[in-house]
Amino acid sequence: MATPMQVGTVSVMPGEVKRGGIPIGSDMYRAEREIPIIVIRGVEDGPRLWLNGATHGDEPEGPFSIFLALQQIDPAKLKGTIVACPVMNVNAFTAGTRGDPLDTFSYDMNRLYPGKANGYPTERVAWAHWQAMQDTCDLQIAIHSGGEHSYLAHMIFAADNPQSMELAAAMGPGWKLVFRSGTGSGNPSSMIAGAGKAGVTVELGGNCRTLTSDFHAVANDLAAGYLNVMRHYGMIDGAASYEPEWYQGFQIPLLAPATGMFVGTKDLPFETILPAGTVLGVVYNLYGDPIGEVRAPRDGLVFGLRSRPSVTEGSWCCFFGVVEQTVTNLIPNR
Repeated sequence: MATPMQVGTVSVMPGEVKRGGIPIGSDMYRAEREIPIIVIRGVEDGPRLWLNGATHGDEPEGPFSIFLALQQIDPAKLKGTIVACPVMNVNAFTAGTRGDPLDTFSYDMNRLYPGKANGYPTERVAWAHWQAMQDTCDLQIAIHSGGEHSYLAHMIFAADNPQSMELAAAMGPGWKLVFRSGTGSGNPSSMIAGAGKAGVTVELGGNCRTLTSDFHAVANDLAAGYLNVMRHYGMIDGAASYEPEWYQGFQIPLLAPATGMFVGTKDLPFETILPAGTVLGVVYNLYGDPIGEVRAPRDGLVFGLRSRPSVTEGSWCCFFGVVEQTVTNLIPNR
């Protein structure tokens, strides 16, 4: 006889889809607050995949892409379990800000995860999420974007263990950049990898893209990656697809050399290897005179660019990826 699987307030049997939440305390109206979750349990056993969106409240691509992916899942044909957490940081999402505006002491959930049971408000929410996830997760995808500040192209930060590297590769075509990140604390991916499981953080989109056609395109792109992951691990039917090779390296934040208006180079390509010295953008003063340039510091590629043109000297302008190696072996026995 199958036994119920418990995640937060959700108790789910094979073949069921249940909605519920992870309790995080009450509000001023004495109503109980929850992190919303959707649990889809397949009729057969298999991997337990968590999809975590909106750790940052100004990054709506995660929730929307999760909605689109779940529309394509039939629990009667699923092997394993999907736990979807569209919005981890509900207060931040409600405000449309990176962190909870009412919590100035622990603002960025993606830097303090897994938080503390007796900590500041955001730390407590992170702790509740971790308690629910840690024993019910084999694979974890945290979904991010550039939010209010930028547009980010396809980028995966994979926790530094073999399980996470395989999960990164399983995101499929278009996800060529796989940079290593730490394990053990700071964000959901590092925590789950510290437990010997697979955790990745994917980046795509930003609020400078509209909420119509571009927003749908980004969310469908992300959803296709999750479905490819499910195919790779045998959770749903179909053959997974992959990049033939992956770039690995590190990122460099490029800063404004002067105060003024930053304009990216016309037709600047993302995710394309550029030679050192390539002009990525120009800073103008308010009379229209060029007063500084942002250039590629080394051979590498652009995967993130700011959305607002006004800059002060030292403002972030660009994420630049330095590719140290190209690899073909992220998936064992492939």
